[in-house]
Amino acid sequence: MFLVFILLALLSLLPNLHRYTFKNEESLRTQIAFEMWHSGHYLQPTLFGEPYFNKPPLFNWLIVLYSHIIPWSELTARAVSLTSLTLLTLLVGVFSYYLFKNIRLSLLSSLILLTSGNILFFYGYLAEIDITFSLFVFLGMFFLYLWWERASFMFALSAGLVFGISFMLKGLPAYAFMGISMISFALYRRDIRYLMGKGAIAIYLFSLIVPALWLVQLAEPVEYIKSLWRESFSRVGGEFSRLSHMLFYPLINFKDLLPWSLLFLLSLWYGRKELTFPSQIQLLTLLFLLNYLPYWISDSSGRYIMPLYPLLAIIFSYYTYRALSSELFKRLLLFTLVSVILLRLLYGIFFFPYAENRESSRKRIAESMAGYVSMRSSIACQCQEEKSVCLYLGIWKGEPLRLLTKTRDPEYSVTCGEHMGILIAEYRLRGRTIRLEKLKHSLSAALNY
Repeated sequence: MFLVFILLALLSLLPNLHRYTFKNEESLRTQIAFEMWHSGHYLQPTLFGEPYFNKPPLFNWLIVLYSHIIPWSELTARAVSLTSLTLLTLLVGVFSYYLFKNIRLSLLSSLILLTSGNILFFYGYLAEIDITFSLFVFLGMFFLYLWWERASFMFALSAGLVFGISFMLKGLPAYAFMGISMISFALYRRDIRYLMGKGAIAIYLFSLIVPALWLVQLAEPVEYIKSLWRESFSRVGGEFSRLSHMLFYPLINFKDLLPWSLLFLLSLWYGRKELTFPSQIQLLTLLFLLNYLPYWISDSSGRYIMPLYPLLAIIFSYYTYRALSSELFKRLLLFTLVSVILLRLLYGIFFFPYAENRESSRKRIAESMAGYVSMRSSIACQCQEEKSVCLYLGIWKGEPLRLLTKTRDPEYSVTCGEHMGILIAEYRLRGRTIRLEKLKHSLSAALNY
């Protein structure tokens, strides 16, 4: 039964996925990948022609890879996340089976991860880095566990390499997950060798190989490292902000993990007479709590703990599975699964086309602008706040839009600041006005002087 629900949940992600307009930072990731593909320069990411330092380029490389299979569109970038989600679902099941040797429990672990609200309805399919980063971080934790349990040097090397690859997705948080996980193992075993022994040193060294091979080929590696450092530590707020965050952050996480966060509490109630806390769950709980701590005390978004979702999925599944001895809980679980998957299916069938066609749709705004100009015209993007509009125009042109100063002989400009030329069309969005303007010849010449 659990396997059927896993397949249905994966299929529920597909309807109209190509029609849902770029959301949140999807356009940022795709724009950078599109510029890489067009220029052929893959080491230093650029955004509208300017160097971009806030994230390493691996996720953009994966989007470019998929562009050879799926022509440039929303689906090109989202296919990366869908692939990562499928692999992560499988990996959670494998790790759960390795721990408990129970196939039904392992399938339930995969199902819980897949149908958690923040994954099934948002980040599991959006072209954001988070689900791909979660895949590699959790794979690194799996290898750390195998190294810890078997004392295998090969798994130590594998863990280091995987965390090094994780760095290429999101930067320094990869090393935070690696270091805190190793501290967790050392505390659990009360053995400093898990931090200072030969295996630990091999992990540290091998985690640097992939990032080092990339950084040494950059023109400005120091600037990149500085930017990644600022990006990692820019969300530490003041004292009041931190206290407020610590109060509400667990509630945000609870909401993001619905319905399973609630069902987990119910499973503890139903199984309260025979509650156990086996060693596997003890270790996973310690891994979760120590890795959770930095995000709890800093001003972080709820999605930043997504690499810890697999740990929670396995913990939740252990107690949920035990509660299935109750017929009432079993019926509640079945009703929840059917409801969540059906709701996700309806979400894709009805909401995605609606979002694509409403007045505030960036895709419709881009289509309207495209109706005023020839796609052979030179168009600049001077409104980075509305990346999606510029990205759509660039995809339809077959080349990315860039800033005015980076565009050769610009004839038109997409702007949302001061007027740059003759107004052709204007679109009012919530809190912002975006315009298509025809540039005067003298202005174009001055910009390219």
